[in-house]
Amino acid sequence: FTGDKKSPPLRFTSVDGTRSSGALWASSVAMGKPAMSGVKKNKKKGFKPSRGKTPGGRVYEVAQEILNAPEGGVAAVIAAALNDKEAPIRRDPRAFTMFSTRCRKKGDWSKCVEIFDAMRDQGVETNTIVYNATMSACSKGGDWERALELFETMPQEGHVRSTITYNVAMSACMRGGDWERALELFDQMAEEGLERDHVSINTAMAAAEAGGQTERLKELTSGAGAT
Repeated sequence: FTGDKKSPPLRFTSVDGTRSSGALWASSVAMGKPAMSGVKKNKKKGFKPSRGKTPGGRVYEVAQEILNAPEGGVAAVIAAALNDKEAPIRRDPRAFTMFSTRCRKKGDWSKCVEIFDAMRDQGVETNTIVYNATMSACSKGGDWERALELFETMPQEGHVRSTITYNVAMSACMRGGDWERALELFDQMAEEGLERDHVSINTAMAAAEAGGQTERLKELTSGAGAT
């Protein structure tokens, strides 16, 4: 112990569980450069901050442009950002997940879907998190059929459907009045060995009640039908 106390660098946990220096994560996402272990490395003699827009700043700038874009205008914003000669953003799903999160917080479900469509059009990699978020946006935006279409295409795209995926799909079924399909998905979760959490069970109970399935509802209420 030397007595020279140093504060640990600020850490940031991204949506996929990876960690990097908080001040540099957005830069890493945008330009594909590994985040440095500590910000203090930039304080070397002769270091000069880069001029103009920083990569991280560009990512958040694009997020704001998406929020300000008119309906149907998200694709153009993303295409311009990806092909910007001075400060292009990287085709990284983490950045696009952040874009979608910003739109969800504003309740702008249609733009979440536009972001997803733009990702596929521009060759940006998708993942289970992206699909779950887009399915939820479709469902909440009234397009429950599109949500279920995405659910069905996930295996074809090589994505594993999680408990959250099924919960979102069941919710979409209920929004569309298809209680039978909701119960089928609930049963399918057990067949695939997925954990059925309280959201799954509550949705299944609502489906059984909506369909007048008294015995099934009793089973679910007692816990017998949730194992």
